[in-house]
Amino acid sequence: MLKRTRKKQLGMFAAICASLPLVAGIVPVEPIEGRVVALQDEGQRKILDIDGKLERLAALEAMPDAKSVRWRKPGRVVLRWRVTEGEHGPWKIRIATDPSLENGRNLWIGRGEAHRDGDVYSYEMPRPNLDLDRKYWWKIWGGVKCDYWDCDSTIGRDSCSCGKTPTARESAVAWFSTSPLPPRWIRLEGRVGNIRDLGGWKTCDGGRVRTGMIFRGEGLNDNSFNGDEKGRSRLMVEDVEYMTQTLGIKTDLDLRSPREVSTMRGSPLGASVRFVHHSSHGYGGIFHGEGKRMMAENFRIFCDKVNYPVYFHCIAGADRTGSLAYILNGLLGVGKEDLERDWESTFYPNIPGAKNPGNWQGTHHFDKGLAAYAQEGDTLRERIERYLLDCGVTPEEIAAFRAIMKM
Repeated sequence: MLKRTRKKQLGMFAAICASLPLVAGIVPVEPIEGRVVALQDEGQRKILDIDGKLERLAALEAMPDAKSVRWRKPGRVVLRWRVTEGEHGPWKIRIATDPSLENGRNLWIGRGEAHRDGDVYSYEMPRPNLDLDRKYWWKIWGGVKCDYWDCDSTIGRDSCSCGKTPTARESAVAWFSTSPLPPRWIRLEGRVGNIRDLGGWKTCDGGRVRTGMIFRGEGLNDNSFNGDEKGRSRLMVEDVEYMTQTLGIKTDLDLRSPREVSTMRGSPLGASVRFVHHSSHGYGGIFHGEGKRMMAENFRIFCDKVNYPVYFHCIAGADRTGSLAYILNGLLGVGKEDLERDWESTFYPNIPGAKNPGNWQGTHHFDKGLAAYAQEGDTLRERIERYLLDCGVTPEEIAAFRAIMKM
């Protein structure tokens, strides 16, 4: 009886202790529970939230700091934490998509790399590349590298092997959410820009385009200088690892001309990635002759799940790439307004042809080309479907693509 009473008392004491706030030396400050982090720069988000192409253009012209906006790059993600017992760096931050932190990545931060304001430290993630509409957990360790002159061990929970550094201090696990609003930008170390996830956009049936499956961007290597030798790679070693391991790219669809590609027979991402070269057209060119045939060839890449995730590009990720992106997302039911937002995102803050409808660049070419497939009372999605059928794509291929890419 006494043993049972004692056990009950200990259980009550443990419950009371669990309900009390923890006193920690390192405390996550921001972003934490309840915070939703936008994945675009504030200036870009302001433009994207405006309805109407002309209205967005007017807002761009009136924006005094347009040149300082981080266009075509992920928005800033700054992590802040407070120290209460004099903790200091170097620091380790682990950020993951599960509370156990098992599938996360580490950020190693030297003593002078985190900004200090009193007892609060802050650090801007150099290449956040976070997913849309996702919950992230993060944690900080302080004093994670031995200060002893002949020991360069990096440690986590335990002291380093030389035994001269005390156990690293650690924070509790905090979490935050990311906004569901696209585009999701990707930033690399090398000279490849304008990279973004094709997914995240709302569709006319209330769903969203699946993320993490199709990525668009600039060429992974330079164009051939003379047409005889392939251009040099724009990627750093870290970029190849990130694109093949983290993004999991399986197919590199290159839309450039034969002269631009020259002697290329494989992807700059390595032998594990399938390289497909389809010399393609953009804008009005996709509605005639060879442009229609190549559209069908390109589309079939996206009808087989074994090819995913896919990275497709021309050289700037703008015109030929933008034309294919317009057709793919339009077929999935993304509305005309969002299709135009996505196309414009490549060019902000200067939209080519915005003031001159006859300019060779612009989404008006899609309006004109798809008008030939219009029927009374139809939708843009239906016009794009008729266009692809006219290109030689089958209804079964269209259904397969939608099944893969619709959430």
